[in-house]
Amino acid sequence: MLWCRWGVLLVLCPLACLTALPCPPGCCCPRPGFLVLCESLGLRSLPRSVPLSTSALSVARNQLCNVDHLLRPFSDLQELSLSHNLLARFPRGLPSRLESLLLQENRITYITSGALRQLGNLTRLDLEDNRIRAIQAGALLRLNKLQVLTLKGNRLTSLPLNLPPSLTHLDLSANCISVLDLPSLSALVHLQVLRINGNCLRSVPESAFDRLPRLRSVDLANNLWVCECEILYLYRWLLSGRLRMATDLVCAEPVRLAHHLLLNLSVVAICPRVPGQNESSRQLDLDSPLKRGPETLAAKPTGQSSNRTDLGSLARRESQESTVGLIFKDARKSRVLLNYYSLETLTYEECLSLNTTQSVSPPPLKNTSPTPPIETQKGRDNVTGRTPHDDATLAEGTPSLLSTHREELRPTRSTQRFTQRDPAVVVVSLLVVLCVLVILLMLLVLLVLKKILLRQQRVAPLDVGSGG
Repeated sequence: MLWCRWGVLLVLCPLACLTALPCPPGCCCPRPGFLVLCESLGLRSLPRSVPLSTSALSVARNQLCNVDHLLRPFSDLQELSLSHNLLARFPRGLPSRLESLLLQENRITYITSGALRQLGNLTRLDLEDNRIRAIQAGALLRLNKLQVLTLKGNRLTSLPLNLPPSLTHLDLSANCISVLDLPSLSALVHLQVLRINGNCLRSVPESAFDRLPRLRSVDLANNLWVCECEILYLYRWLLSGRLRMATDLVCAEPVRLAHHLLLNLSVVAICPRVPGQNESSRQLDLDSPLKRGPETLAAKPTGQSSNRTDLGSLARRESQESTVGLIFKDARKSRVLLNYYSLETLTYEECLSLNTTQSVSPPPLKNTSPTPPIETQKGRDNVTGRTPHDDATLAEGTPSLLSTHREELRPTRSTQRFTQRDPAVVVVSLLVVLCVLVILLMLLVLLVLKKILLRQQRVAPLDVGSGG
């Protein structure tokens, strides 16, 4: 019996050492127990061996249909990607500490107020390319820390009501929105970037943007603009030059002004009822686009210098700002993944290549200062919402935050010597050493017991003989 007990201990101790490195089969775990990437594996349910201490988890590009309440035990989870799955509704029972939630390209059709009730720590929510037709009034109002909201590519017909005032970046492009709700829009006092291109807007209500003091980027292209008297507010607001943006808005109606650029028209051409006072400096012929070329169509403010701003340069500057993408890094000290790989700085393919080429731990990020993100309109190369840097635009400007982080994160020969050791790796190494020492100690004890038993067997016959 004693030998059986020691044998069981000898078997269980190595198993305990193995379980100290939990990474589900087929997944990539550059930081076991903290960052787990299980993408493109055809999963129909969550992997069972994901450690509960995980801080960033991606199960994108799988076939998940329902994850309700399955992620609640992951109390330390801060970043979660469920994009490119088959979710028909917003997942319920998510961890309350979640800060970044990526749900793009699912089948979600409706957002209820109860679904987001416990997610008060969210700072980024990406619902791009779903089938959302409506968002219940007040469903997002309790997200007091939400700063980046992406609803691009859905089926919304109006601006969601009661949006959180904390929003700094709002993307409503590629929907069916025809009217801007003034009360909902004016409440966004911290809004910096608004993208509502590719909708069905015909005009903008009076003073729609006047109550947004921090607004610095607006995309209104590809709408159904009716260039009549109702659009004069937008016309004058664009001419005020308060924002650096390409002003290439094209009229869809009336027929006489169709396909003309809005800012190439005069007030009299747009609204004949308005007397054209002091319009000589802005009076433009309807055929002037053919004479000047499209590259000089940027608006100039009244009373300022007559030098025209090149539209191409404006577009390039806008693109350079946009290449930062939806990479929202909060600089709070409580964030676990700030100095390591995260879902926003490491793709699944890069993780696999790192695992096959080297096993060094990632160095910390050098730039930890918070940078306000601006979402780009370009396509994304990764299901977790990371935006690729544009080589054409970055050649003339500052490289994007994403490219900077990724270059810093890739260990090279010169940086491998100075890489910072992962605390998890240190703990695992100590556990392995401890298990080995325990095994050696047990073997030593077994050898001593064996010698004692052999000695007793030799002494026992002599005692019997002397007694006779």
